[in-house]
Amino acid sequence: MIKQKIAGRNVNTVSASGSVADMTTLGAILEGELSFYEQKFEGGTTANPAVLNAKKFSVGKKYLSGQRQSASVSIPHVKATKSFAEIQTAVIGQFDESFKSSTKCDYSNLFYDKKEA
Repeated sequence: MIKQKIAGRNVNTVSASGSVADMTTLGAILEGELSFYEQKFEGGTTANPAVLNAKKFSVGKKYLSGQRQSASVSIPHVKATKSFAEIQTAVIGQFDESFKSSTKCDYSNLFYDKKEA
């Protein structure tokens, strides 16, 4: 297994099996900071909840000119006891308005949730 970190941000895991020489050769053509791990075993079980409580929402900022900057966020599972109001409280003012800016968001809108609509 090779963990690849590019520009200090993206972490990709490359699953490859081969000799040490093969892994070294593969590492020579990969970009970024690399960490090599020996795979001990495969398989296992997952501990997924019976029902996934996925949430998808947008965060963004509306400017006085009427222009908006926004990004969408997907969370595969949120605690069943959490409401969207609690999610909004957690993200507004904490998340960036878009992927290109470090300005904090001032609104959040939920996608695809019939219970909250």
